[in-house]
Amino acid sequence: MHPKDALFKSSSKAFYATTDDEDWEDWDDFSKFNLEPLAGGTLAKEYVAGPFEGVFLVAGKVVTKHEVSRDCYLQVVLPERICEFCFLLVDGEIVRQRGRRVGEGTAIPVIAIEKFGVPQLFYSKENPDFGIEVLRRGLRLAREKKDIAFDLAVLLRQETRYQEAIEAFSICLVEAPESPIALSLYQQRQQLYMLTGDNEAAAEDKRLWEVAFKRKYGRQASDTEIQATFGEC
Repeated sequence: MHPKDALFKSSSKAFYATTDDEDWEDWDDFSKFNLEPLAGGTLAKEYVAGPFEGVFLVAGKVVTKHEVSRDCYLQVVLPERICEFCFLLVDGEIVRQRGRRVGEGTAIPVIAIEKFGVPQLFYSKENPDFGIEVLRRGLRLAREKKDIAFDLAVLLRQETRYQEAIEAFSICLVEAPESPIALSLYQQRQQLYMLTGDNEAAAEDKRLWEVAFKRKYGRQASDTEIQATFGEC
């Protein structure tokens, strides 16, 4: 589909973008994009033919302090989850602008992404709750929940909603107890337990971190490594 036939017209919340000859210069002219509508309530690999990477256009909203206003799309590059552009409808014409700032608001996706990336893509300082609710909804719909749960945990922690952040990190760990980021997950959840005064749970996460460390490196963590991670707890 041509962008003018898809954006702000299709019911699809995400599109996979290609160009005719994949020339890098073609990506500077979005009129040369070919858009494939994707199904589903999240952006997930199950809806994409081939590798889950490339350029995607994801439906969004411009969030201001007082309201969720106009529709938009965000150009997201996976696997890095780079977002340099958003698309707006101005006087009936599709306009691509650099960045996520739109006037006094921020462009935020309206669907979650089932792939690890920068959680701040879903953050709006004007109204943090909007992105949090997008991620909560995505968590209910997602087949693989760990990456969305991580995004949610980071945003909740940022808003000092520590107990909710603990719950989100826990969802992430259910799917990723032996993943490359398990060490970080146990460490981050342990810190949150300490902040909420649950010293027993914090001690258990420290133990689980040591188990994960041994599994990853084939040896016990040294006292120096443990102290560097957890301090004097």
